[in-house]
Amino acid sequence: MYLGIVGVFLGVVGLMALWFPVHLNVYDVYGIKVSCGSGVSSNLTQAAQADDANLVQRCHEALMLRRAWAIPTIAIGWLLVTGFLVAWVHNDQQQKEQQQQGQQHKQVDQQQEPVA
Repeated sequence: MYLGIVGVFLGVVGLMALWFPVHLNVYDVYGIKVSCGSGVSSNLTQAAQADDANLVQRCHEALMLRRAWAIPTIAIGWLLVTGFLVAWVHNDQQQKEQQQQGQQHKQVDQQQEPVA
């Protein structure tokens, strides 16, 4: 059960990391933090319009860093949830088989009891 909870948590954290915007610790001429877009899509307009030509490269690096940990986090979460579901289905099938075998043994034992 904890495997599924951890998997869902990691998936949500990774998706949120891709969704939220990526900012540099640099301000443009208007005093606004330079935004690079989000992990899903980049928006380098503000970085390209700034005075520093190096900001576009720094935005690419910041986006790559965000994607480098967010995407594996989502993948690990997905794998944990999948593992939980496989284990859950497997255990459920084993329990059903054990119940069926137990019922069959009871029927055989009832048929073999001597009548007094």
